[in-house]
Amino acid sequence: MKTRKTIIIKTEKQFTPLNELISDFVKDKKGIGQVHIFVRHSTCGIKIIENEILLLADINNYLEEIAPRNKIYMHDKIEIRDVPIDERINGFSHIRQLQFPTSETIPVQDGKPMLGQWQTVFLVEFDPIRDREIVFTYI
Repeated sequence: MKTRKTIIIKTEKQFTPLNELISDFVKDKKGIGQVHIFVRHSTCGIKIIENEILLLADINNYLEEIAPRNKIYMHDKIEIRDVPIDERINGFSHIRQLQFPTSETIPVQDGKPMLGQWQTVFLVEFDPIRDREIVFTYI
């Protein structure tokens, strides 16, 4: 049976683990299925990576190299775009998001996500602090 749930998360840090929310969503599911996690925004992503603090620091360093915060981005030229004057200056966030998908699909068996020992599903935020809408779908 297909089910769907949408939740709102306030991102106060770059990496927000979702494993507990996913486990709670699928805990009553019987047999074999899949859970799909999708974020409805363009400056964050969903990614399965190891929850190890030095790895997360390495990822931050990598992102700073490919899309530095202090670089000039065309997207940040608010005065020539058709947007509110208080629009966020976040060109770097959009470029960083290109490295991360907006969704992941995980197999589920008898109410348990079949993640590996070191795998954590993260909401990866590039433009905090924001309210983010995440859609969980079980198939």
